Amino acid sequence: MSKTKQIVRLPSGEIELVQRLARAKLGECRKTQAIIGTQVFSILSLYARVIYYPLGREGPWGITYMLGTDSSGHTGKPFVAINTSIPVDAQVFAAAHELYHIWYDVKAEAIPASILGETDEHGVQLDISELMANRFAAEFLVDEEMLRQEMRSYSIRPHKVGVKDILQLTALFTVPYKTMVKRLCEIEAIKQDECEKYLAKTENSIEQLRKRYSFTIPEADEKIAIDNLVELAVDIYEKKRISYEKLQYLLSMSNLEPSDVGITVPQSFVPPSDDELDAIMEE
Repeated sequence: MSKTKQIVRLPSGEIELVQRLARAKLGECRKTQAIIGTQVFSILSLYARVIYYPLGREGPWGITYMLGTDSSGHTGKPFVAINTSIPVDAQVFAAAHELYHIWYDVKAEAIPASILGETDEHGVQLDISELMANRFAAEFLVDEEMLRQEMRSYSIRPHKVGVKDILQLTALFTVPYKTMVKRLCEIEAIKQDECEKYLAKTENSIEQLRKRYSFTIPEADEKIAIDNLVELAVDIYEKKRISYEKLQYLLSMSNLEPSDVGITVPQSFVPPSDDELDAIMEE
């Protein structure tokens, strides 16, 4: 007779630790009186080299590669890939999740599409580290004081929270619906049975309700961006250190043309031959 698998949840000590860490980082980033939202991408770029790339709707939300130390003992910036095939609110959560690992639990990982649950896509229980990263992301993105402040601003009363209210708060904080439901439960604005009821709603029904109430979250943009490659490429081109065709090649890695960044074709420009293009690609 098989035993029912117990869902592992964070002990109170770990929750209190994560809350302290989140508050400390909000203070350090001077965001204690602000909603983070998409600013998290700028914060992430301070601590990692970030690549934005469409990995597919069912692909991982993010991937992190931690670099080792050099001969001087210095650790290089980690590389983080954010999946731009998923909605922006999910990208925001993935970025905050990765910040926890970068700041407190250095390790390489791929964030599965099922990260908002307590198990992965195969039903395997998430380890404590991942649960802590999730809770940190929620605390960092939806600080309790800010959440209560916004609830007061929009006359959303604790214990009288409806699905429309949840979607409004989700849009304000740019976080996934499930994240907001759990945060409201964590601050005791909704009861556990209400939390479970709201979490049981399908993605399709949630999307229909968003449209009904006109609360939109920026959809996946499928963008490709490689850290500050575009800025560097344009800068060295304007300093005449690379050719126009080399600039074209570098910008193409981000699905851009020189004209997209205000660079016009030089009058003396001669399109490169096939051999020259091959040589550029091999560099």
